[in-house]
Amino acid sequence: MNQTESFNNESDRRRFFRIADTVGIRYRALTLAEEKQWLDGELDLQTSDAYQLVDHEISLELDRLRSMSPEVVNLANLLNQKLDMLSQANGAVMDMGFTDKHQTLNVSLSACGVGFPVAAPLENGSVMLVDMLLTAEHKRVLTVGRVIGCDTLSIAGPHGQKFMACLNFERLNEETSEELIQYVLQQQRRILAAQRLAEEQNELTVLGQHKKS
Repeated sequence: MNQTESFNNESDRRRFFRIADTVGIRYRALTLAEEKQWLDGELDLQTSDAYQLVDHEISLELDRLRSMSPEVVNLANLLNQKLDMLSQANGAVMDMGFTDKHQTLNVSLSACGVGFPVAAPLENGSVMLVDMLLTAEHKRVLTVGRVIGCDTLSIAGPHGQKFMACLNFERLNEETSEELIQYVLQQQRRILAAQRLAEEQNELTVLGQHKKS
């Protein structure tokens, strides 16, 4: 195996790595005109430069907070700016024709696709515009997914969802793909760190109980 093949295999593994996560999500079917634009590679899914700039600054502040825990006021101000931009921005740029608000849902997420509970079944093969707010990173991902399955849930979700829809992301640009890969890997590291901390605390509790006895 040469170096290029090894790199490609590692990249594929990262893309398919999947986690359970909680995100804000909304979706809608593409119109016929939008689907044609999408097939022609002309559907614009980019948010404004100003939005992306604030998004980047928030990410930087979060990175600093995780290691140092300062700059809380600055982070709050940046988040307020972002919320203002979301509410005031042109609907065609930021809302992309959505009529529903984001719902906070437990999802199965990778850089290749997403699975999430829905109230009504989605038709296999249909093409959806998916808008996700990655809560842990305060990032927005706007992409297109094709429905590859929609199975009945054994237990209904908290908002009456009776089905689990599975979508494959298609025609992701390299930047969005890498953003999702990094988010998934970072979330997995956080999950493992939390598990290790819980195990250590449990061990300390057991040791304390033994000493008392």
